[in-house]
Amino acid sequence: MAAGVSASALSSFVNSGRRSDLPGGNSNPNVKLCRLNTGTTKLTTLTTITTITTRTLALQQAGLFAVALLLLLGHLMPWAAHKTAALTLSAHELATFTNYTPGAGIFLNEWFYLPLWAAALLFALFASVTPSLAYRVMGGLLGAGIASLGLPGYPQVLTAFSNADVQLQFFISLATMLAAVALALSGLGRRPGVRTVLGLVLGLLPAVPLAGYLAIKPFIEQLYRDPVGLGLGWWLMLAALLLTPCLVVIVRWPIRRVDASY
Repeated sequence: MAAGVSASALSSFVNSGRRSDLPGGNSNPNVKLCRLNTGTTKLTTLTTITTITTRTLALQQAGLFAVALLLLLGHLMPWAAHKTAALTLSAHELATFTNYTPGAGIFLNEWFYLPLWAAALLFALFASVTPSLAYRVMGGLLGAGIASLGLPGYPQVLTAFSNADVQLQFFISLATMLAAVALALSGLGRRPGVRTVLGLVLGLLPAVPLAGYLAIKPFIEQLYRDPVGLGLGWWLMLAALLLTPCLVVIVRWPIRRVDASY
């Protein structure tokens, strides 16, 4: 009798210690259904996050490409708009023209090359996202080619190593060419954090020449003895500046919203 009681007590003790969700346990159907619903909800949430993340990153990449294109076009198109075509100047031309404009020395002419160098690196960043080595090589060469437009013209480039007037411009352009190739080949663009930070920094660089042109504009008008306006290139640069935070930062809000609900 004592042995029977002991065996019964031992069996009750073992059964009470089993987890209801393990095989052989006294599982509750309601608990199982609740856990099944929870698992389905989590799977749906993860699928939603993946979908939003993919769309957001695709939109971010398209935005970075658009910013790079706006920077390049804005640099090459007119900034100092004048009724006389010969007196209409692009940012590329202003970088040289301001060297010989009285009073324009308050703004370094090298600053006008910032959008060009930024565009070169943005194109390289865009190319670094793809896993294809051939596309990354082409993107790096494209970035290097764009950056080379910042090199001094002939024959100044032959003495750029020792010519103080173009030395800074030469070395920054050369460094940007190398950086564009290295960035495209590195694949750093596949890291969302790196892509976001670099995109923001490079896309916001046009703020410097945009403000600089407004600062030297009175000196150009004094030299021309005629007013000059804001050309299409200046407005394209402003568009790139405004587009950068919208597509690199704000479009990431849906991901944070889903994560918070999760």
